[in-house]
Amino acid sequence: MSGIDTEFEHEQVEVFRDTATGATGVVAIHSTALGPAMGGLRLAAYSGLTAALTDALRLARAMTLKNSAAGLDLGGGKAVLLDDGGWADADARAARMHAVGAVIEQLGGRYVTAEDVGTTPEDMVGIAGATRHVAGQPVERGGRGDPSPWTARTVTGAISAGARQRLGADSLVGVRVGVLGVGHVGRHVVALLREQGAEVLLADLDTPRAQDVAERYGAHALPVAGFLTSEMDVLAPCALGEAIHEEHIAELRCKVIAGAANNPLAGPDTAHALAGAGVLYVPDFLANCGGIIHVGAEVLGFDDAEVERRIDVAVAHTAGVLAQAAATGAVPQDVAVAEARARIAAASA
Repeated sequence: MSGIDTEFEHEQVEVFRDTATGATGVVAIHSTALGPAMGGLRLAAYSGLTAALTDALRLARAMTLKNSAAGLDLGGGKAVLLDDGGWADADARAARMHAVGAVIEQLGGRYVTAEDVGTTPEDMVGIAGATRHVAGQPVERGGRGDPSPWTARTVTGAISAGARQRLGADSLVGVRVGVLGVGHVGRHVVALLREQGAEVLLADLDTPRAQDVAERYGAHALPVAGFLTSEMDVLAPCALGEAIHEEHIAELRCKVIAGAANNPLAGPDTAHALAGAGVLYVPDFLANCGGIIHVGAEVLGFDDAEVERRIDVAVAHTAGVLAQAAATGAVPQDVAVAEARARIAAASA
């Protein structure tokens, strides 16, 4: 087993277009073996519906592994929306989100959505007007709000675990970490890394944002071009997926890759190629699970104390997977995928 397989074995896929508002997207339910499928709602400028569908399928599959590995009684699903330029107007956006909520409502609770790249807790309010199968509304409306700070905590924990395993570092003091993408999650990752004494390089396609985050936290902003091959101890991809291709590996100057991005590797064999080059890849669905623990609490009935406990458990679990892989000569991705699938198989038996 080399990682996440490429077969489209999803339970249900809904492609929709609301003619009244123009909202167009995909809801992909990969598995409900552990519970209702849960995953965020992504709004992105896809090249077309085929690209959106492919992304939804990959992201839903990854959510199955993430939720299982995090010990949550939730299945995996994802929704994506095509950004056609019609989302900028506030009233039109609210109407479109309501239409998306109606699609989710028709699924009868098999899928629960939340914030993701391109969407906000306020967008979840629009969705909640049509369905109760939504989490992450603003705190003042009874939701748990933006999950980004909790995602950043498990990402930072994964970076620490990777640095300890590969570099022998007892702390992040003096460890050079390159954060690619400083949006909602990435900026929180930068803040936590600086608090722990890491030296931080960062890059973002939004140059003013990169400069602002760098100045705010005492980091070093670099151009996106060439960032992947900059000299660093840890590369933390925190933007969109498929940033790391096998042709990049020979030029990498890092020893660890651990970040917030979903599916940051171009293919399932890339983790093996990285291992062969001496680069430790911390599986993304272990590193970035903090956000789903935070918003999943609304569905599973966790209080704040239980969320905190599960965040700590998730960080420890990541360290344990890395240690097991090192002890057995396995690739961490394979260990993590096998564990997640074993839990799903047990629930399905």
